[in-house]
Amino acid sequence: MHIFKNASLQKKILILMLLLYVPLPLLGQFWYEKSYKAIKENAIDSSYELVNQVNDHLDTYFKEIQRLMYPLLVHELTSEFLNGTMSDSYERFRLSEQLERRLLKPLMTNREDIHGISLVNRDGIAASTSSYMSAERRSVLYHSRIKGKGDFAIMGLEQTSEGQTFIAMAVKFNSLNYGDDKNGMLIVDLNLNEVMNITQTVRIGQNGFIWIADSDRKTVYHPNGYGAETTIPLKYQNAMRGQDRGTFTLPTDEGNKLVVFFHSNRTGLTLFSEVLLSELNESLLQVNRISTIASLLLFFLVMVVASAVMYSLSNSLLTLLRLMKRAELGELGVRAPENKSAEIGSLYRGFNKMVEEIKRLVEIVHVSKLREKELELKKQEALLHAMQAQINPHFLYNTLEFINSSAIVEGNDKISRMIVSLGDMFRYNVQNPHDIVSLQDEQQHIEAYLSIQAERYESLAYSIVIRQPAGKRALSVRSMLQPIVENCFKHGFQKHKLAPNYVHISGMEVADGFLISVEDGGRGMTPELQETYNRLFDLPMNELMEYKPSSDHKMSIGLLNVHTRVRLLFGEPYGLFIAASGEDGTCIDILLPIKAEGDCTEVIG
Repeated sequence: MHIFKNASLQKKILILMLLLYVPLPLLGQFWYEKSYKAIKENAIDSSYELVNQVNDHLDTYFKEIQRLMYPLLVHELTSEFLNGTMSDSYERFRLSEQLERRLLKPLMTNREDIHGISLVNRDGIAASTSSYMSAERRSVLYHSRIKGKGDFAIMGLEQTSEGQTFIAMAVKFNSLNYGDDKNGMLIVDLNLNEVMNITQTVRIGQNGFIWIADSDRKTVYHPNGYGAETTIPLKYQNAMRGQDRGTFTLPTDEGNKLVVFFHSNRTGLTLFSEVLLSELNESLLQVNRISTIASLLLFFLVMVVASAVMYSLSNSLLTLLRLMKRAELGELGVRAPENKSAEIGSLYRGFNKMVEEIKRLVEIVHVSKLREKELELKKQEALLHAMQAQINPHFLYNTLEFINSSAIVEGNDKISRMIVSLGDMFRYNVQNPHDIVSLQDEQQHIEAYLSIQAERYESLAYSIVIRQPAGKRALSVRSMLQPIVENCFKHGFQKHKLAPNYVHISGMEVADGFLISVEDGGRGMTPELQETYNRLFDLPMNELMEYKPSSDHKMSIGLLNVHTRVRLLFGEPYGLFIAASGEDGTCIDILLPIKAEGDCTEVIG
């Protein structure tokens, strides 16, 4: 009990499930076996009652035949026939004819079930409606088989010369006026039709049947057509164990067969019924099987549902326990799934809120410490920049300003404009090249560069069209456009000894960000080189950083550098793509991100 108390919740649920689920199938198996046994016993009892009913019908039938024959035994003609010596043939013929005409044939009127009636006197002389010779021959055999007088006995099957089969009944009797020990005999031959009708009135299963054997264990009637020479099978006799009535089962290819036997003391006949157990109780077993299967399905359904609920409960608690341990170790980014409902869902949502609050408080403390360090670093940085400004660029700015003043005094506006543009470019370029700047700052820088180039080449025309308002929120890398435009002059114009004609820069908002297009009117690159560039631009960042162009490859390092800087700062899918390049010029697209409303990304002005 102490071990169970200290066990985990999952183990307790598992033990409870085992204690609940293991006994139930055993109880179900016990109930099934008991119900099957009861159904089998009821089926056997029902079959036994049916056989008993058939036996009663046969007893009644043979008793009726006996009652019909009793007047014949006491008639004066019968006494005369039994007592007469019948010394001559005429006397025998006379008595036989009178017996047949006055006694025997009237008894057979309207009785199609009676095949024939024969009387045999003490000397073995017979009078018969069918064959007196057969009657005389059979009487000798029947005398030894009939023990007492006055009681009819079934002699079994007999057959005519034409092959017709019938059941023979016989009785030994004395005439009322005949006192010695010699007996006469009455033989009644019955057709099998009535016996067949009686046995077939009862239906046992679908293919069950009843057959009959006489006192000598010979088959009297069998629906499969067994003849009189067929006896009760030895395995049947062994199973009967000398009893008058009972049941036993025998294995067959189709299953166990139930055999019910019933011996009649009145007729000496033994009735057998044979039927497959599966047929006898099929309907009850079908109901039993359906109820058993339904119970099992219901049990398994309840078991699965209960197990699923228990497993879900224990698994949810274990999940929460694991998340709490991870949060305890400082992993405050853990989150419990919020798709749960009811109490578990409320518990998970409460845990998530608690972790988020802890994380928020930790971040507040962390940010405050970072700000302290950042302020200290900025203070040192400002001091260093002030010193550098005093040493390095101050002299250059003053010199450019002096040259500009001299140009204005001399009235040379062209030199003045170039000096102003050069100063703006110098101020822009001396800052950190890895800073994120606004596209507007980059636009001003490239305008200064193109204005200088326009002073150099009178044939050059340039234009910059950036669509607003998205252009104001687009982000860029410092000095991003200058290498691309320089590439236009170097490879598009100078390489092919062409005078620069035009450079056009446009920008518009697209689905993935802000698209800058740089177009020139110079000579473009080959399709193979264009495909190589675009394939490199599609490489993952780790492969792009490791790429080293071969010495004989005619590629511009400037384009790869710009693409690499954009990818490093903004990630995929931002970067360069050569949209077109040919004899009429080249168009290079640059995809840049757009600063969302409320975005805290720091932009260096």
